[in-house]
Amino acid sequence: MVTGWQPTTATERALLAAAEADDREGFLTELVTGQLLLPVSAGAAAGREPVAWPTGHHDGVTHVVAYTSPAAIAAALPGQSVSYRVSGLVDLAVDWPDDGWMLAIDAGLPIAVRLTADELRTLAAPTLEAERPLREAILRQDPNALMSVLLRAELVVPLRPDGPATRDVSDPEFPWWSLPDEQGRVSLPVFTSEARLRQALGDHDLVVVSSLQLTDHWPDISWQLLLNPETPLAAALPGEALLTLRDWLGELRQVVTEAAEQEQRRRTTAAYADPSTVGVPVPRSAPEPVDDEGRDPDVPLRLQMVIPHRYLPSYLDDGYDRAAGLVHAWHGPGRDTPIRLYRRLGLLGAGSPFEESDEWVAVLRWPPGETTPDEWGQGQPRMESLVVPDATELHCLHADGRDELLARFDATARRWSPP
Repeated sequence: MVTGWQPTTATERALLAAAEADDREGFLTELVTGQLLLPVSAGAAAGREPVAWPTGHHDGVTHVVAYTSPAAIAAALPGQSVSYRVSGLVDLAVDWPDDGWMLAIDAGLPIAVRLTADELRTLAAPTLEAERPLREAILRQDPNALMSVLLRAELVVPLRPDGPATRDVSDPEFPWWSLPDEQGRVSLPVFTSEARLRQALGDHDLVVVSSLQLTDHWPDISWQLLLNPETPLAAALPGEALLTLRDWLGELRQVVTEAAEQEQRRRTTAAYADPSTVGVPVPRSAPEPVDDEGRDPDVPLRLQMVIPHRYLPSYLDDGYDRAAGLVHAWHGPGRDTPIRLYRRLGLLGAGSPFEESDEWVAVLRWPPGETTPDEWGQGQPRMESLVVPDATELHCLHADGRDELLARFDATARRWSPP
């Protein structure tokens, strides 16, 4: 056991406190979120040879050695000049080379721990699941999927050292920390978690913001966003992409606000209904005859369902993936408006969430799949309850005939993404 060692990082201080309190759960939690340094050869550090796993042998078992800080390396390997690469426990679990190997962290120090491959994967599992959509988007090099992940993510922004004290991103004096990338372009580092920031930067002052706050106050369109730099989950987005996301979020916010205001007006009107009619059931009228052109035979069959205004935020904000209502055939471009739909489907009447004066209405629209019953979309509308199929589109039908695509459903990530 090394003597005279003292922790030099916040992670090491937390690990030592947990070890002294015999708090293994707290110890492992800190370990998952901290950075790990893996020694590499001088040739690998200079790029002259491949990076190999740093291994040693103990009790006949191969161990991968890692440390929690440069000071920990210096204490455990005194007098040696050691190059290293920075990683995290989760990334080690993804790339772990051999189920028979163990991970030895800070060997010889008071915070030393050994983990089997199974223990490593168990510790990493929650973070791996949370990061799965991001990891898949980066592996596929899919910018749309990446934007979808960022849409509802909390983002961690490191602050410029010695900058102004403000932590408000709307403040013109906010200490944005911009750095040049390898090509010299001004870039803003942003991380998807505090653990990812610590993996790249160690202990660093930061603020946590929503994607909406970040896009609303992006400092310069010429700057690019560097996501999780110096980690395996790194990606870059130009400033123009952030502005596209900001514009879509702004439109979405306006739609949701209008929906909430319209629902409030409807409820206020209902609160002052004729007292003589309160509690008296009113028969729903049959669908009104409507003079329309019917479904366009030249357009592939698409199924459609009307969504009450008040439910729209549940889909867009919370990733809601259930629907109940009248399944019917979409008639084709330019053939549906709110009032035409209401009359054709019989959606007007006492207690209905829809009104003739509605300026717009949201609909779900999707192609029939292999398991879709043949009678859906044929003949009269059918009352159904269903799980929203993958790639279902959420449209806004306007009273002037415009058909606006708002979002598309990703069943794997369970989120609605910008088109």
